[in-house]
Amino acid sequence: MARIGLQQELLGDVSIGYSGGLDSTTVAVLAARQGKGAVHLHTLRHGYGYLFYWWVGRTLPSLRRALGPDRVFHRYVNTRDLFRAIALQPLLADRRRYGQGFGCCLGCTLAIVTKMVIYNLERNIPHIMFGSSVGGEYAVMSMPVTVERLRAFCARYGILYSAPLLENRIVKADERALLDELGVYRGVRFLNKHSFANQGYCLLSLQHLPDVLFNVHPVYRPENVRAFIEDRLPACDRYIESAFAGRERELGGAVDALKRVTARESAA
Repeated sequence: MARIGLQQELLGDVSIGYSGGLDSTTVAVLAARQGKGAVHLHTLRHGYGYLFYWWVGRTLPSLRRALGPDRVFHRYVNTRDLFRAIALQPLLADRRRYGQGFGCCLGCTLAIVTKMVIYNLERNIPHIMFGSSVGGEYAVMSMPVTVERLRAFCARYGILYSAPLLENRIVKADERALLDELGVYRGVRFLNKHSFANQGYCLLSLQHLPDVLFNVHPVYRPENVRAFIEDRLPACDRYIESAFAGRERELGGAVDALKRVTARESAA
């Protein structure tokens, strides 16, 4: 068995942003091996040219066999409304303001994280994890400033956000070895680093095609990324508040309950 793992023990369930690709599938395996709870996999559908998102279904059967069918839950998350509001509608203005075209990718990340926060609050799930990977820190959703701000955003709601592959310095070769040993499908190897036929592809992210084909990485200024996130978080907060409006269980009560769970988790 590949000798890689997480540093902490996980007592509660874990929500994972899930594409079906190598990184997010590895995170699911590590979370299940290190924890006692279930893993909840969230695959986004923003409705604006995210193609082949259903390919995630090619990985799920082998993942469930490896981890146990009662420990793996999967859902498609419709992020269209929030993604449109925080990323698409202000797209041109954001391009002028920040001088760089990262708004769609970062807005997409904020939208799915916001929906996952609501899901976790409803179910007392203490963790959110993403498959930001070693060597991929140039991607706007995996930049240190993004991980830092998402961790702070989730913490306000009593949720522990982490990027375990980065935090534990787990490299691609070890990810592949782990999934192969467990018999988990990881797609078709493509250009020595990407996998194919196991995850969706977003037409809005074609600006990253030079990276896929030629390893020409985009360079984003951290101060611009931070400014974008801080500008959009109030809309994310309002979205979460609206999700609990009129419910018997108010948002404040849900946050307090989850903070008690994460306090035990942090002490483990």
